[in-house]
Amino acid sequence: MDPVTIATVASAAIGALAPFFKKGGEKLADKIAEEGFNQRGKIWETVKGVFAGDELTTLNLFEKYPENTDIQNEVKSKLEEKLTAQPAIAEQLQELLKHLPASQIKQNTIDISGDGNNAVQDNSGTVNINR
Repeated sequence: MDPVTIATVASAAIGALAPFFKKGGEKLADKIAEEGFNQRGKIWETVKGVFAGDELTTLNLFEKYPENTDIQNEVKSKLEEKLTAQPAIAEQLQELLKHLPASQIKQNTIDISGDGNNAVQDNSGTVNINR
């Protein structure tokens, strides 16, 4: 599997898992009724399975602080390394991600340059920007 695909799989996996741990620190078992729970659980177990030793601390931090982008980026970077070394796991994750409900997959990227820019993500509703 090429590096770009591995990076995409790692990014999509982290993007799918972050909402999995949100909602006030609820335990995963309390979310059984939520759509996509089982698939996210399989993704989490797969991701967790490639980490060992001290690396599990990073995963624990991600589980505790899923909205922290620094932690997300660290997990994503380590996951890319692991998937590069284990392409079969990358393919397995890619397959699991395909079965997530489309509304459950999210990846945000904003590249901004210059001055006076406005950017909004994850907005439901109306955004008014007054200049």
